[in-house]
Amino acid sequence: LVREANRLGMVVDGSHSSDASVKDMIEISTTPVILTHTGLKSVYDHPRNISDEFLKEIAAQGGVIQINAYSGYLEQLEDSPERRAALEGLKAEFDGVDPFSADDDTKARYFARMQEISEEFPPPRSSFEKFMEHMLRALELVGPDHVGMGADWDGGGGVTGMEDVSFLPKVTERLLAEGYTEEDLAKIWGGNLMRVLRQAEAAKEAPDAP
Repeated sequence: LVREANRLGMVVDGSHSSDASVKDMIEISTTPVILTHTGLKSVYDHPRNISDEFLKEIAAQGGVIQINAYSGYLEQLEDSPERRAALEGLKAEFDGVDPFSADDDTKARYFARMQEISEEFPPPRSSFEKFMEHMLRALELVGPDHVGMGADWDGGGGVTGMEDVSFLPKVTERLLAEGYTEEDLAKIWGGNLMRVLRQAEAAKEAPDAP
């Protein structure tokens, strides 16, 4: 799969993979591997986050980590028994149904119920400061050549103080206050990802591409 992605000029993303799988990707891929929405275990030890040492390995082969803003991966959140019970009820109500592959009517009913639950029992959220803690830790470890933004809003991401894209200038303000330059910001806000995309395209066109 990785070799075929290289042949087609596709970037390999390891965000939903185990550490062992990402290590295999790095070994096989002829172009850098990215993590489109991931955090740091040294800030919060969660299976979806990676260790400092592993991040350095990814950066050493030119890879990029884009920092996730999904609250449950940023810190341990306070449990909501009421919300948990309501979600269990929703699961029982739609027993055996995958809402993402269901018919339109079932999907609409499922997400309407989900919306009702979230309004009555809002999900616990992490904060903008915790998101920045992950980003600043990554920058400290591998520098602005290997860090980007990967909030994952379409997958339920967003934190208090950075609920949607209108809050993104806060990230720029904070990074400037921390001493990062406009050149650094250009890399973080897209330059690093574009570099990897160009590398993948160039590898596809190379005569000795696998």
